[in-house]
Amino acid sequence: MLLRFVIFLTLICFKTQGFTKVCQPPIIKSTNELKEKIKNCDKGDKLLLVYDIKLNTEKLIINLCSLKDQIISKEEINIVHKRGSGLSIICTYDPNPDIFN
Repeated sequence: MLLRFVIFLTLICFKTQGFTKVCQPPIIKSTNELKEKIKNCDKGDKLLLVYDIKLNTEKLIINLCSLKDQIISKEEINIVHKRGSGLSIICTYDPNPDIFN
């Protein structure tokens, strides 16, 4: 009986981890379009955010990411001018309520 209970708990734990999705909005070029492009993301989703070099990385991380989880940020020193390129952040989406008011 105890073995069945342990197996059941193990299956439930592994199954609930698969419910998060990856949210990848189009490239963010200004803070004005942030709210519109990120509206389809749900709290707890994995967020892959590509943004323009003009935006402040630290402010985006503080306002959009869960600081309890790992955050991966890719910043390049060289400026690349090609379509679809930019800096990127990968984190767990946990928005600050003040940014969307």
